[in-house]
Amino acid sequence: MRGSFPVQELKNLKNLTFLDISYNRFNGTLSFKELSNLKNLKTLDVSYNQFNSSLFAAGLCVLKSLVELHLQGNRLSGPLPECIGNLTNLQFLDLSFNQLSGNIQSIVSELTSLKYLLLSGNEFEGSFSFSALANHSTLEVFILSPGSSRLEVETENPTWFPAFQLKDIQLSNCNLNVRTRAIPSFLRYQNDIRFIDLSHNKLVGTFPTWILQNNSNLGVINLRNNSFTGTFQLPNFKHGLVELDISRNNLTGMLPKEFGLVLPRLEYINMSRNNFGGNVPSSISETPTLSTLDLSYNNFSGELPRSLFANCTMDCALILSNNNFQGNVFPQDMDLRSIRVLDMKNNNFSAMVGADLLNSGSLSSLSFFDISNNKVSGLIPRQVCNLTNLVLLDLSKNRLYGSMPSCFNSSSLLFLFLQKNNLSGPIPHELLRSPNLGALDLKDNNFSGNIPSWIGQFSELHVLSLGGNALQGRIPNQLCELRNANIMDLSSNLLFGSVPACFSNISFGNNILFWMMEVFDITAIVEVEFATKYRYNSYKGDIINSMAGIDLSCNELSGSIPQEIGDLHEIRSLNLSHNHITGSIPVSFSNLRSLESLDLGNNNLSGEIPSELVALTFLETFNVSYNNLSGRVPNGGQFGTFDENNYRGNPGLCGERIHKSCKSDEAPQTPPPSADVEEEDEGGIDMVWFYWSFSGAYVTILLVLAAILRINRHWRMLWFYYVDVCIYSISIWVCQN
Repeated sequence: MRGSFPVQELKNLKNLTFLDISYNRFNGTLSFKELSNLKNLKTLDVSYNQFNSSLFAAGLCVLKSLVELHLQGNRLSGPLPECIGNLTNLQFLDLSFNQLSGNIQSIVSELTSLKYLLLSGNEFEGSFSFSALANHSTLEVFILSPGSSRLEVETENPTWFPAFQLKDIQLSNCNLNVRTRAIPSFLRYQNDIRFIDLSHNKLVGTFPTWILQNNSNLGVINLRNNSFTGTFQLPNFKHGLVELDISRNNLTGMLPKEFGLVLPRLEYINMSRNNFGGNVPSSISETPTLSTLDLSYNNFSGELPRSLFANCTMDCALILSNNNFQGNVFPQDMDLRSIRVLDMKNNNFSAMVGADLLNSGSLSSLSFFDISNNKVSGLIPRQVCNLTNLVLLDLSKNRLYGSMPSCFNSSSLLFLFLQKNNLSGPIPHELLRSPNLGALDLKDNNFSGNIPSWIGQFSELHVLSLGGNALQGRIPNQLCELRNANIMDLSSNLLFGSVPACFSNISFGNNILFWMMEVFDITAIVEVEFATKYRYNSYKGDIINSMAGIDLSCNELSGSIPQEIGDLHEIRSLNLSHNHITGSIPVSFSNLRSLESLDLGNNNLSGEIPSELVALTFLETFNVSYNNLSGRVPNGGQFGTFDENNYRGNPGLCGERIHKSCKSDEAPQTPPPSADVEEEDEGGIDMVWFYWSFSGAYVTILLVLAAILRINRHWRMLWFYYVDVCIYSISIWVCQN
């Protein structure tokens, strides 16, 4: 239902005791005045509607028979009426996820019959002391996670003693005990807690093992993002804990060998971002319902237990990244039939897996597979083609060699990262079997041949990185069909021809890639590298969508820069350096209003630097060095921050920023007449023969040098670098003399 709630139709139902209008679309003002006749009302539930008014005291405070009041999930604003403290029969009060403000301590202290008090997601302010709950003998659930930082919760001052036994306490991100950062001491007197959340509070001290020891029925403990120290200790009995999150603390030591035996009911374990070390205890396999194990960003070492995840039944996640694990990525006897996520990047694994494991169908459910930045060597096993449900495959930064398997048949593949290996051969046509590919990164390998024109068929491709290979030929115009591209890196190859003018058809800066990552729950996994502002940067999550750039540097491109490139209004980085591009810098570049980095250095550009470029207010990096540019250097806007290093190697440039005057005050001097040429000594060297011999030797040396540079790409790049240095040194000498 939607619209205004017909409250007037209820005012005559004086014997009504239960009213539930939750989960509708009622909106407008929620006035309790019309309900004031319902003196016998015990339960009022208006939760999860769209009421957007303040809470009016009239009507609500006269409903003194109320036992349950559900107001959560609306847009109620303003402070709580003080008279709510008169509803002394209230046992259940849920005000969560509104926009309520003000101080709540005096009101809550009067409601001593409360069993459930839920206050999360509001804008309460001031200080709330737990001493206000000293007389609440029946309180079982207290949940407070404010929506603002203006509320502080204090449990230690003044001293008090609890009269209640809590079953559920959640105080996440609530500025808890900001003066001492101590864990609430009253919790030591609680022995029936089922759910405890003290995350994101910067609490200090040793790990509170006594919480597990004192509460045998505890199912969930969340101490994430605090500063607890010491080791993780187990209780001295078999415990029924289901979820354990102690990530982002400063815990050290090894995990107890009996870990899985003492905590056999665990389904979720997150111990990431601590300082744990040693081996992973094999007893973890004694947790038959374990579905998520996150040990990332620690100092764990050794080989993985063969029995790890032996009992996983569905959609399990194993996250072991950023440790010191070694050996095989997959122990030979590991059963991974229901693994969905394998994130093992940044370790010391040296081998992939035996073919029999991949052939057995043990990885049939695998969707996310990341073993990047290890020491895995050898060929990519052809059996990887059996992973037909892959969404993300990241084998980058290893020691893999040979060609890519020509059997890729995962139609669900969205992200393929193979960069920084020693892979070779052509880019396989079989990638077309993954029509929804969103990111393809093959950078820094030895791939050869032409850039396949069929890449343009990937309509969802947002990241294309083929730089640092041996690809040759022209840039295919079919790449212009990648209308949703964010990043295109074709740098450091052997590409020739001109820059395609149709690049202007690409809508750089699209946000669909992040939407794809959210849908498949891999926001934290996907990471893209792209060079801008003279360095490589990594982009994750939503930041990927804020980056839009083209890198065509270090190729053999020629011709002029198309004026149409100026239509890429959302592009942030453009690198065309180290090519043979001629002509002038297009005035249309002044339309690149989002541009932060522009590198046109080491080309054959001529003419003046357009003064219109001063409109690029976000430009931080600008390089036109080693061209044939002339005229005055711009000095307005961001160009006032650049110096001669941005313009060197252009003798025709002048201006204040490069300390060279643009005035020609001195007239050119006429060279003095040459002295009489002395008669040639007939008895000397035959100069004709000498000139012909010298010319022949000179041409021969040039041809040999050209052949060597053509064959060996590495020497060729060193030669060009040496020439650049010589030109720069000569230009400096000329300017000084």
